[in-house]
Amino acid sequence: MNHLVDWYSKGFWLATFSLVAWQLAKSHDGWSRIEQLGLVLGLSIYAISFSFIEVTAVSKLVILSRDMVLLGFVSIVFQALRSYKSLYWLSVILLYALSKLFIGEWQKAAFSSVPVYAPDGENEWELLVQLKDKDALKDIQSVVDKYRLITEPAFKLKDASNTDLDEYISIEVPQEDESLLLDIKSELSVIRNVQWLEDNEIIKAEENPAQVFKSTFKPLSNDPHSEKQWAIEALGWNQVLEKFNETHIKPTKRSKIFILDTGIDGNHEDLKDNYVSIDSKYDTDELGHGTHCAGIAAAVTNNEKGISSVSPGPAFVSVSSIKVLGRFGAGTQRDIINGILQAADAGASVINLSLGGRSLDSKQKAYSDAVAYANAKGAIVVVAAGNDNADARGYAPANAQGVITVSAVDTNLNKASFSNSVEFIKYKISAPGTQIYSTFPNNQYAPFNGTSMAAPYVTGLVGMMKSIAPDLTTAQVYDILQSTGTEGKDVTQTGYTINADKAITKLLANLSSLAQ
Repeated sequence: MNHLVDWYSKGFWLATFSLVAWQLAKSHDGWSRIEQLGLVLGLSIYAISFSFIEVTAVSKLVILSRDMVLLGFVSIVFQALRSYKSLYWLSVILLYALSKLFIGEWQKAAFSSVPVYAPDGENEWELLVQLKDKDALKDIQSVVDKYRLITEPAFKLKDASNTDLDEYISIEVPQEDESLLLDIKSELSVIRNVQWLEDNEIIKAEENPAQVFKSTFKPLSNDPHSEKQWAIEALGWNQVLEKFNETHIKPTKRSKIFILDTGIDGNHEDLKDNYVSIDSKYDTDELGHGTHCAGIAAAVTNNEKGISSVSPGPAFVSVSSIKVLGRFGAGTQRDIINGILQAADAGASVINLSLGGRSLDSKQKAYSDAVAYANAKGAIVVVAAGNDNADARGYAPANAQGVITVSAVDTNLNKASFSNSVEFIKYKISAPGTQIYSTFPNNQYAPFNGTSMAAPYVTGLVGMMKSIAPDLTTAQVYDILQSTGTEGKDVTQTGYTINADKAITKLLANLSSLAQ
């Protein structure tokens, strides 16, 4: 949807500035026709893009009305300024600056604040509500009855002793009443025993095809496609293999990597020896996104097939799947949180979330509670920063407390043009995210771009680190990654870029102090 929203915004502003120019060029036939053409073209782009954006009819009507009011206001203002040329052009410059700095992003952000179509085509709206105790259900019953809401426990977890997640309920609003969502939220929020309320937002994973990178890199592994993996050279991967071959380092415990995504092709030739199924329904992948991420994190190295991962051998990591995204690559916040809980209860060492989206809520309490639950169970959560060249603080779950948020760098280790900035995220790090060659369903391989590709490089490295030191915490892992990372020219926006060789070297040198 993000690309459609971008075109929607471009069309609107082309129409707006064509209208502004037309106001001044009405007396010049040649220029007037050009501006009229620009106006028609802009409105056409706007209308076509807007029609394909997947939001509800009520939401589209609200946004359309807002846009037409804004366009009409601009027309009236500049019509009045026609006789004042200096003031007219000063206002054009001001409008352009506002469109770039504020109004354009405000317009696009509106699509994150309205109901969208649910992952598999069912149009529904849900809320996540934390009650102060289970008896508080009776306090919200009047609102439930008034709007014919459906309620049920939001999350499934084995151990509720050290978390508030068992206090959350999920509320479904009937489709015909979705226009009343703001009223429902307002009435619920003032009830004394409602402790927290947030939207059960739609989260997506995006596939962005890329070209195969042509490299002169000569890997030490015998995997035939590893020469197409520029990223493993940038991570110091040959040095890692040399270190493990020379020192014969043994894992203390095999790390369990969990990929929460569109599923994984568990029978893929370059994954199956590392793949551990926890449920057969997670072992297929119609879209391919989860399988691609799995290969980056945990493809079998030195098996004379496919690609290489950071792990030097199958004794160090396994990879498992929990399908939290539907066949169109989308899922809800509730789905993803339940996936985090399931992975944590299954003994995950590292949980990879190569997914996300713009968020309405500046504070992600449910996500943060789920991450805390996973941390308490011994898991580290790694999240993609997002692909909109924006501030990752506005994206979930990248902005959840306790996660390691990963931005993407290009082949020069500069910030990838699409990558969100992690400047203001606590645990920020970067990894290669352009032209990433990895596994794809049905024994295929493909290159993709995205922070979705960067995150599993971090996940794979963290998995290997935890196979050597299983009790590593998020803070300890981040300290090692950050202190041994490569400083690129965009480090403020990206964080340091992971270096597997230096990270493993520091980990091995500090094992005794980390164990204390």
